[in-house]
Amino acid sequence: MEFEVTKKTPLYNTFSEQGKRIYLPQGIFHWSGRAKKEAEISGTLGSAFGFEKDFIEGGSSEWLPLYLEDIKNYTKLSVKEVVPYCQVSGLEELKTYWKKWLIKKSLYSKDSELGELHKLENFTTTPVVTAGLTNGIFLCCSLFLNPGEFIISPNKRWGNYDNIVETLLGAKIKSFDFFIEGKFNVQGLKDAIYEISKNQEKITLILGFPNNPTGYVPNEEELKDLINTLRQTQKDLSKPIIVLVDDAYEPYIYSDRVIKHSIFYALHEIEEDIIPIKLDGITKEMLLYGGRIGFITIGLKPHWVSSGEELMELKSELNNKLSGLVRTTISNSNHFYQALTIKLFKEVGMEGLVQKRNKIKNLLKDRYEKINEELRNIDNSNISVDPNAGGFFVFVNLNPDKVSANQFADHLLRKYKVGVIPIEKHNNNINGIRIAYCSIDLTKIPELVNRINLALEDF
Repeated sequence: MEFEVTKKTPLYNTFSEQGKRIYLPQGIFHWSGRAKKEAEISGTLGSAFGFEKDFIEGGSSEWLPLYLEDIKNYTKLSVKEVVPYCQVSGLEELKTYWKKWLIKKSLYSKDSELGELHKLENFTTTPVVTAGLTNGIFLCCSLFLNPGEFIISPNKRWGNYDNIVETLLGAKIKSFDFFIEGKFNVQGLKDAIYEISKNQEKITLILGFPNNPTGYVPNEEELKDLINTLRQTQKDLSKPIIVLVDDAYEPYIYSDRVIKHSIFYALHEIEEDIIPIKLDGITKEMLLYGGRIGFITIGLKPHWVSSGEELMELKSELNNKLSGLVRTTISNSNHFYQALTIKLFKEVGMEGLVQKRNKIKNLLKDRYEKINEELRNIDNSNISVDPNAGGFFVFVNLNPDKVSANQFADHLLRKYKVGVIPIEKHNNNINGIRIAYCSIDLTKIPELVNRINLALEDF
């Protein structure tokens, strides 16, 4: 949007530099809006949907957002659980539960990994509650990035990173090509770190798996290469490396060939000053998109402190920093959904939540397997599918010499009534389409891929 009318008014010149920069990108909203009107099959919506009967026993045939059945039990909470302000950093009971949840998600064994469990429990901060994971990303970027400084990210990333970092905060993103020969491009990451280190006394990264838009999750070998690269560069540079770990899609891993949990835990285990910050929330973990409750948890290193008292003071000081950011931006987070999440933990239990969510995870896994199976059957040298093992999406690369992503998506929608999200960034070597299989019924996936194949043959 060019804001041509606004620029003609006296109002525009009163805007701050940030006010002049900020805008709401229309890409995803444009394509999803068109798909809603024009598509017979839409793979634009990044929320998980299904027929209620497929994930709720005795459910209806209505097409609904996937949800945990127990949510229905908590639509009426007491006045005390809804009306009052809550603490700036979140309800204490919720933060205690979420710390236990974070530890459970590590999958550490109580028999053979007691050291790892002890370190995780003691050398992580108490989670601070944010207004969703997006707010958590903004708060952390505000904490670590000055205007003009760089954060490193793969070229294929959630588009809102760019708006938060560059448009809102005036910092910059250093991109590297995500994949090389179908694997995580560790050398590209390494090169980006060394380049940024020439002008910065810290290195900041943002990584998240399963990745949006590709669905990529590293395997054990790739994770080992990533960890070794970070350790080597940190040792060579003697500069701290901050890793913001975007765990929005953390539970949704469908392949046995990849890691089963967040990279936060592997980063937390190492002794070097590679500092992981975990960003997660109820949006997808509890399937509460509108709840807008997220969490920030910082991984600490034992060599930073010399005593238990100093460790407690460090945690208190970091909590104060994050609370200051919360207070000056959103004041505090939604009380109702914090109270609802507490009730889920109390009354359904952590194991119960995992079991109930597995029904939904299995539904999504079936779609993941089907769409990859169907895409493998396309015999066309002008496309390739990025490695994927989880999340809500797959990403299909298009040969830019044959067709642009925007042109293809428009043709696919006009002629074949299929909606997808094109991503076309030539300066970042991206030309492809994101398909949100999370919102496509299993029975429609073969026809979706068939129509994509037909559209490819038109170019």
